[in-house]
Amino acid sequence: VGKNQKVITNLQGDDSRIITDRVIPFIENSLKEEKPFFSTIWFHTPHLPVVSDSIHRSFYKDLDLEKQLYYGTITAMDEQIGRLWKKLEALDIQEETIIFFCSDNGPERATPGSAGIFRERKRSLYEGGVRVPAFVIWKNHLEGGRRIDFPAVTSDYLPTILDILNQEYPADRPIDGTSILGALKGDEKERTKPIGFIYESKLSWVTHQYKLIGDKNLTAFELYDLLNDKSEEKNIIEQFPEVTKELKTDLITWLNSVENSKKGMDYSH
Repeated sequence: VGKNQKVITNLQGDDSRIITDRVIPFIENSLKEEKPFFSTIWFHTPHLPVVSDSIHRSFYKDLDLEKQLYYGTITAMDEQIGRLWKKLEALDIQEETIIFFCSDNGPERATPGSAGIFRERKRSLYEGGVRVPAFVIWKNHLEGGRRIDFPAVTSDYLPTILDILNQEYPADRPIDGTSILGALKGDEKERTKPIGFIYESKLSWVTHQYKLIGDKNLTAFELYDLLNDKSEEKNIIEQFPEVTKELKTDLITWLNSVENSKKGMDYSH
């Protein structure tokens, strides 16, 4: 369509289909021009407002309307992901295309979505708000059907892709993520670089085992052992003062890096 141009055509029907309608021509044109492509596909589903057509709702006709809408729109999204994969196969690029998929946060509070055993939901830095389903497909490069329990975050995508392409990241620029290629191949079992989150007045610092969660004033903190207490039921901050001290120090260092980034200092030179 072009930068700052309003889309006015093909706006009727399921939005997952409408979005995919834009992605497929982009991929086809990239191949025609013999260019590598990268695409970020932001499916709306199942974000509020949750809307589903009658066909996809009918698959769940024995449930109440709220669940028909919720499950119906997810099914419609699943169809479009399948459509995307079939297109990759038809273009014969399924083995050289990597698909990363994840949700952006836990379930919205006013929906049938569930965080399972995890504490809280969307708009929280407890696990129910930030731990989400994810998968990766890279046919004949990554073993299919495996499930790994390895902490990862979308900030890891950039260093992972660079790792796959054997490209160096500029040494003088900060980067939050780390390559998870080793974890995806089953070679790496423990995350060594922590994950930081900031949401409104809350922040957290997550290692392979521990989560430090607190406020932006750095005055009130909780500590949880995520390996042994996935539901974050027991605050162990009093029992592990040394762990808490180390995580606080690292968190403050990271927060300073975030502030530098916000001020544009990362690329000033």
